[in-house]
Amino acid sequence: MLRGCNRAWTGLGSVRAFSRVSALGQEPKSGATLGAILNQKPAQNKKKPTKLKLVKYVLHGFFRKNNSFLTLSKVEYDPAFEQKNPHLSFNEKVLYYLTLQEKTVYTLNTGTVGFRGAQRGEYEAGYQLASAFFRTIRERQYLKQDVNVEVVVKEFGKGRLAFFDALTGKEGMGIRERVSKLSDLTPVKIGGVQGPTPRRL
Repeated sequence: MLRGCNRAWTGLGSVRAFSRVSALGQEPKSGATLGAILNQKPAQNKKKPTKLKLVKYVLHGFFRKNNSFLTLSKVEYDPAFEQKNPHLSFNEKVLYYLTLQEKTVYTLNTGTVGFRGAQRGEYEAGYQLASAFFRTIRERQYLKQDVNVEVVVKEFGKGRLAFFDALTGKEGMGIRERVSKLSDLTPVKIGGVQGPTPRRL
């Protein structure tokens, strides 16, 4: 058994992958060492990143009965998309502009503001959330460009009323002037299974 292993080992011992520089598929340069050749990085074609153009901002408000969430996202497009893709049909180009993706810019919820437990679903928590959210937008100058803001709300928690009160109040100055569209994406249940029994306190 050992003799067979020794024969197999001696047969493989004659092949060494890194015994010669030529095994790497490269010719040794003058003064080049094996370590220098191994550390060489392949040449990369560095392309300048395409500068996207901002279309609009979308402010999402999700108001559950026990919590509230606010998210600001932006929609951008590539001005050189048609020049980069001349093979696309007219319909495919139109579909690109109709299905632009949203990128999250900033998000906040009542728990991050400092409310805990059942307090997160109260009116005061929603108001403080909206106030801090709008203040951060002004401080970071997200709306310094002349773009519109689309507001999308969902669900009917107490934070929903607090959000609109803050938006129409002094906390929403500089933001409500940019609002161009208001949408409600609350799902309407028609039929289906029976809902959960409301909690009685």
